[in-house]
Amino acid sequence: MVAPIVSVADQIPARATLLLADASDKTQPLLLRLDPEQRARVIMALLGLVLVGGLMMVLILAAGRRLRRIARQRHVRTTVDEAEWYRKPLVPPEATNSGKHEPE
Repeated sequence: MVAPIVSVADQIPARATLLLADASDKTQPLLLRLDPEQRARVIMALLGLVLVGGLMMVLILAAGRRLRRIARQRHVRTTVDEAEWYRKPLVPPEATNSGKHEPE
């Protein structure tokens, strides 16, 4: 019964070195494991995302400042102009026969 335990104990250092050797290959970051062309594409895509995000933040800040300035301004009342012809009735009140319409 002791013999199987001893044989397993003898195999532990050999298996551990295999696992450590396997793990050392995987410790390199994924970016460094890519070929140079793929690495350049990934880096450019990430740079593009960062630049687009920064541009969106700048536009949001500028729009917020503009909106705050507009909200602070007092709006003056506009004068009523006689050229507002669209508000006048189509038929003047004197031309109607007190609301009665004669058939033709």
